[in-house]
Amino acid sequence: MNRFTLADKTLRLLAAQVNLNGTFNHVCRPQNTNQPLTFELQVERGSPETVFTVIMGHEKHSLMVHAPNKDTHLVVADFIESIVNGRMDTAEPATPRVSAESVERGQLLDAKQQEQLRQLVRNGGSLLLDIGFDEDVRVAVHRTLSRKGITAIIVAGNTCPRTQCFTAYGDEQHSVDRLLQSLNHLAASVVPAALAA
Repeated sequence: MNRFTLADKTLRLLAAQVNLNGTFNHVCRPQNTNQPLTFELQVERGSPETVFTVIMGHEKHSLMVHAPNKDTHLVVADFIESIVNGRMDTAEPATPRVSAESVERGQLLDAKQQEQLRQLVRNGGSLLLDIGFDEDVRVAVHRTLSRKGITAIIVAGNTCPRTQCFTAYGDEQHSVDRLLQSLNHLAASVVPAALAA
């Protein structure tokens, strides 16, 4: 099954639409396929709660949110992704989203991704990281031979890429910390633009 995540553009639209009444149409593309996915979002705002109905083909799913707040669009987005990815019956938790607060707290990567970075520092090579943006972040590491350290290139995005390139000398832990710091800075520069809607 293809893993489906909503694009930043769709999240920005949802952020505005959860505060309105009406029916909204969306077209999204799941990862690893060119077939678009269309769904309809119906919003019925009430005084104590708001009802969100997601219609995909012949399926209809409803979500009632009591006391909507500024993060309601993220709840709706997780609900939509759960439907598309088939987690509604299994109650599998959704992947945590990247937010400005998580970037500031340094929780950008999960344990598996941090271990992948550690292996990259040890052996060199390249890696694709999914940290919650529309596109993966590419990391390339070259091990320096003259002294302990790495040269790294980090690229986020394809259409308007943001790039960081640096050389860090020191032990493995210092190199990993420097990579994490650069990833956090790159994410912090991308996230505010995505959350500005």
